[in-house]
Amino acid sequence: TVQGLDMLMRLLVRPGDTVLLDAPCYFNFHANLALHGVKVVTLERRPDGFDFTALEHLLAEHRPSLYLTTSVLHNPTGHSFSPSQAFRLLQLTQQYHCHIVEDDLYGDLHPNPPPRLAAVAGLDQVTYLSGFSKILSANTRVSYVVAAPQLAANLTNMKLMSGGVTSELFEQIVYRMLSEGSYAKHRKRMVQRLMEAGGRVEQWLKRCGCELPMAFEGGMFIWARLPPGVNGELLAQQALKRSMVLAPGLLFGYDPAHRDLMRFNVAHSDEPRAQRVFEALLRHRVAQV
Repeated sequence: TVQGLDMLMRLLVRPGDTVLLDAPCYFNFHANLALHGVKVVTLERRPDGFDFTALEHLLAEHRPSLYLTTSVLHNPTGHSFSPSQAFRLLQLTQQYHCHIVEDDLYGDLHPNPPPRLAAVAGLDQVTYLSGFSKILSANTRVSYVVAAPQLAANLTNMKLMSGGVTSELFEQIVYRMLSEGSYAKHRKRMVQRLMEAGGRVEQWLKRCGCELPMAFEGGMFIWARLPPGVNGELLAQQALKRSMVLAPGLLFGYDPAHRDLMRFNVAHSDEPRAQRVFEALLRHRVAQV
């Protein structure tokens, strides 16, 4: 979806435009928008969604032309907009003429996903972007955009002009899996295994003294607050010395409040060794203090 997102930004924003992002959000969003020379404003993504009064104030003051978000299983928090949150969000963005790009790369991992923003509001207000790399394989780089007719035509033209070619082999594989039903069966098994793994990871994180601001709804990630006084960035540096890669909160935004937060990959964290190394890191840190 990275290529699709970049092409959409080339069509939808110009240098100097303002774009709204969640805080925290996937780090690539900031990097991509910086290439396009836009001004970025952020709003905290909370367990209950947004402070909608703050959102309206931000929309009125900064007049962002675009809001780039993930409505279902947001990266890194795992949060999904409830129907009421989505309705209010769509109301406000429409009122202030702010178009939404909905990056839905993780939605198929939700056991009971709420309606996508694009399905509720339509394609004049929301452009939808998704793919199959998280369900099938990281190498299955087949993604797609669902957009209003004129934007879709412009996007097709840009892809042809820029030489954007996707693998026909991967497209045929995805088509066959979707049409024959094997994709749905595979997705169901994966969702169930992630839910079971997420429950186990939640338990051991809590035993380590972590707090979970967002309830685990499914998907790949758990967003956790580390025990008091633990700096996520320093902990990640120590973990590298033990051949363990962690994702500290500051990877996902510039707010100092993210310093004691960390994103955990459910599949990779559901291993005894991962738990042992993490607990040892915390004990070593406490011993130093």
